Amino acid sequence: ARAFPCAVFLALAAMIPIVAARASFVEEVLIERLRDDAVALVFTFTTTERELERHSAVMAKPLRAVLAKSRAETLELWFGRGRWNARRWGTPPVVAKPIGAEALGTWRADEDAERGWRDATTALGGTFCASLSALGTSTAVTSPVLGFNAWDGEASSARRASDAATVKHASLPQEAVCVENLAPWLKQLPCRDRAGLAKALKTAHEVFSARHLTFGVRLSKDGDGYTRSEQTLMMVLPDASESYAEIIGTIQRVANDVCVAADGTYVHARDGDDIATFNLSSSAAFDADALRVNHRTPTMYVERFLTGTGNEFGGIVIDIERPALESSANSSPPIRARLFQPLPWFVKLYMHTLSIELDGVAVSREVLDEMHFVPAEDRVRSSLLELQMVLPANASMLRLRLDFDKGFLRAQEFPPDANRGFDLPPARFDAFRVIHADTRVPRTQQASAFLDKLRASSVAPETLYMNSLLLLLPTPDFSMTFNVAAMTGSVLSILFLSLMRAMTARESWNDYRR
Repeated sequence: ARAFPCAVFLALAAMIPIVAARASFVEEVLIERLRDDAVALVFTFTTTERELERHSAVMAKPLRAVLAKSRAETLELWFGRGRWNARRWGTPPVVAKPIGAEALGTWRADEDAERGWRDATTALGGTFCASLSALGTSTAVTSPVLGFNAWDGEASSARRASDAATVKHASLPQEAVCVENLAPWLKQLPCRDRAGLAKALKTAHEVFSARHLTFGVRLSKDGDGYTRSEQTLMMVLPDASESYAEIIGTIQRVANDVCVAADGTYVHARDGDDIATFNLSSSAAFDADALRVNHRTPTMYVERFLTGTGNEFGGIVIDIERPALESSANSSPPIRARLFQPLPWFVKLYMHTLSIELDGVAVSREVLDEMHFVPAEDRVRSSLLELQMVLPANASMLRLRLDFDKGFLRAQEFPPDANRGFDLPPARFDAFRVIHADTRVPRTQQASAFLDKLRASSVAPETLYMNSLLLLLPTPDFSMTFNVAAMTGSVLSILFLSLMRAMTARESWNDYRR
């Protein structure tokens, strides 16, 4: 009789490592000092759980549900606020997203992509309080062929990964990112914002006082039957601000208030190419003020602007500029880049007007390895331009020019602030140095999913985003409706009152007036 409870206890003890292997939650933060007395903080919360697990131990149920219902391999939703100043701050630790919202998903089968995309945008919009209903329409969605696919920088691998999965992408550059998006993002964590590193993000005004803010979630399925959720938040704060002092102070006190669901709580302090890791679970102390300024020069600088005047024609110009230090060198390595540029249907591109200049001299299209263009269809489909090009050695700037027509919208298709204009979606660049002789790989002795991503990003193509542009379209005079209604009402009231006066007038009233 006594052997039975002991057997039950041993069986439960044997199941503990199995349960631990099924689910894991690790929270990390990277601290990196930038120029202009700024500091970049990157919070990463990684949750891994078995896909067929009935009850969720650490992963939020809404995130598991949206990935299962949409039948997607990966789903991403990102929010951006403020612009990353690449010329002053250099290369960001993680990809700096543009202003607004961006959604991305991949599917193995085309028949699952259409319905899965609608289900995913609806569920993610409801979970994170974002107006993603417009992303379910075909006029906002594009299917990249070159962009958002694995790429090793070779010209011959342009379509190697595109045949394996169907990619759906959409962006909302006019989306206003606020506390309503951050609060549900924090609620998806096991301890929410009550313990662990997420406690440093509890005060909204400290987070939204950042010069740049990027946060989002990436859901994926591993090949071994696991579901992974990666929630990332990157902010840039002045090191002399009260917000930075409060957040660093909260991180230093996390050792006394660790999230009980976390398998590890780490702080990574980047000092040049070296990364020092501190385990807050073991009460390890760190000094964020002792870090040196770290500046990694981007592969290239990209800018985009509109040309033309009037309400009928226009143009778009994209400049790809090599950093000044490389331009002054005697031999600069070639740079191979990919451009992903979606445009709404009312921007009608003319591909025959595409012109390319190298250092101000017009050249042929031989610098293009590949070009993929999907023309727009009125109120049905957006246009998509994808280019793979090479910035030759010793060339400092490459300029692309394109002309377009401005479409005419119906009165009911204008937003309430019609005279403000329309935000064009941001463009994405993936830059890859052909020669990797001076690649800077961060050195660290610690092993984690976030550090592995940093090592992989140092040799992978560098991703750059350009912010949206404001396009002015022919706008009707919406005040004319009010003017016509007011004038018509005034004329009718005068006629009606005159008629009533004439019909009700009496002769005896004339004597009364005297």
